[in-house]
Amino acid sequence: MIPNAITIGRLCALPVFLWLYSLRAPAPSWPTALFVCALAATDVLDGWLARRYRWQSQLGRVLDPVADRIVYLFLVGALLLFGVLPWWAVVPLIVRDGLMLAGAALMLFRYHERPSILRSGRLANLTLFCGIELFIVGARAVAWPVYAVGGTLYLVAGFGYVWRQFGRWRRARPSSAAA
Repeated sequence: MIPNAITIGRLCALPVFLWLYSLRAPAPSWPTALFVCALAATDVLDGWLARRYRWQSQLGRVLDPVADRIVYLFLVGALLLFGVLPWWAVVPLIVRDGLMLAGAALMLFRYHERPSILRSGRLANLTLFCGIELFIVGARAVAWPVYAVGGTLYLVAGFGYVWRQFGRWRRARPSSAAA
């Protein structure tokens, strides 16, 4: 399917991002920022195409959110690698995404469920993305507060996913015990 190919293309473009950013990092890099915007646009495009033309697939339902997590890990990892962000600003996001990926794998393989997206998760992604972009272009005075808000929302949304899933499992347990 075309949306899955776009998602895989986004993942394959990550080394290009790293190369492009390495040309100027940690100095501001507008070409890199534009490239990252293009990566984000492909995320919007693949979702829109899948819904608009009903090209949704089981693979896409799993691949797209996993690709999103990998892209965010790659972006903040590059900011850490090039000294733009300190470890303490990156590690909580990496731990959160690692736990989210592990939880999603557990849900998929053990319970045959795919986690659904929370609105707070989308807001967190957008805010964090804006903070990352501001760091890439060198607007650090504005980037720090935006990144802090985005990172906080990102962690809160992660807890929201966990809380919601535990509630689903807790509600499902009595009915399965009765059967």
